[in-house]
Amino acid sequence: MFMKKFTFLFCTVMSGLCLGSSNALAQNDSLERLKELIQFTGIIITPDSLQAVGDVNIRISGTNQGSISNEQGYFAVVAKRTDTLIFSAVGYRSVKYIVPYELTGQKYTMIQTMSQDTLYLNEVVVKPYISKELFQHYFVTMDVPGEEDPLAGLDPETIRELAYAMELDGPANSKYYLRQESGKYYYTGQMVPINLMNPFAWAQFIKSWKEGKLKIQKE
Repeated sequence: MFMKKFTFLFCTVMSGLCLGSSNALAQNDSLERLKELIQFTGIIITPDSLQAVGDVNIRISGTNQGSISNEQGYFAVVAKRTDTLIFSAVGYRSVKYIVPYELTGQKYTMIQTMSQDTLYLNEVVVKPYISKELFQHYFVTMDVPGEEDPLAGLDPETIRELAYAMELDGPANSKYYLRQESGKYYYTGQMVPINLMNPFAWAQFIKSWKEGKLKIQKE
């Protein structure tokens, strides 16, 4: 009985020691890997005008890891020694930077320059038909619409209905809002006039009514 308890206790202690040693080795391995990583931060500019280059793809060669620079050309990327950083952007020549093996620190700041690259594309001629024969065929047989349909859209009543249904665009909304605000500031500290109490408006209304200028429109 005593031997069984001793054996069980011995196995438990040895298992704990083995587990602890494996965890320690794993932690040491993780620390060693972290020491190999180097964080690079910096900006990307043009060599002649010193303008920031944004949206640059920074990729570590042979991997799918990397980063992208912002509009100010700033970037941050983590790499290892002897890794190759590839800087590429549309309209610029790609640049390669090999991380030196002799680096001892884990944080470095760099300024990377990229020169503009001019791309010349072949001329592209867009044609509606693939051959002269097909063009001649459609030119002869095509049904050209008459002038009745375009003129139908110029009917005054139709244009009036479309104008009533059309919403105001940005500039028109801005002018309407500014007119409202201008009216508020104009009558600040006083009562806003009401046309129902305006004797001149009533006189104009009665005059127009007697002259027959006011008519009820029938639908």
